[in-house]
Amino acid sequence: MRGKGIHYDTGTRMDGGWTRESFDVAVAERELGVIAEQLHCTAVRITGSDPGRLGDAAALAAAAGLEV
Repeated sequence: MRGKGIHYDTGTRMDGGWTRESFDVAVAERELGVIAEQLHCTAVRITGSDPGRLGDAAALAAAAGLEV
């Protein structure tokens, strides 16, 4: 096995709403830190509909040492 990973949703646009209404960079940084440090993951799959959110989350994940 190459790595241990988890899925992270930045918010997907659905019928009339989002799976994650707001995206706060500080919250995402904390959550991705938990994924790396407490869950001991080495990778994360990031999904969402907003390119800005995806880019922010990818940069934060990489900074936390996660493979994106």
